[in-house]
Amino acid sequence: MTELTYTRQYYPAELASRVINVIVSIIELLLALRLVLELLGANTGAAFIAWIYNASAGLVAPFAGAFPSISLGGNSEIDFSTVLAMLAYAILGWLVIKLLAFIFAAL
Repeated sequence: MTELTYTRQYYPAELASRVINVIVSIIELLLALRLVLELLGANTGAAFIAWIYNASAGLVAPFAGAFPSISLGGNSEIDFSTVLAMLAYAILGWLVIKLLAFIFAAL
């Protein structure tokens, strides 16, 4: 009886793509949480809410003031800067993955 052995080839572009996807996914999750909490008018006095806002503030900062926020009454609002940040980071992640695939294909 012969024993089958499987080997997996190592592709640097695939590893880089996975790492970038994980990083972009974490950023998108953090921004999505921020968007939902702002939409629901979460109390910023709560520790978790304050942590989410503080952790995502640096990610939203480059886009702050690009579009006005729409108040929905009370503390609820739709922050279009957060939506723009989510789109920008998703596109940036996709571009970096494509660039790395191109670089690794040339090697």
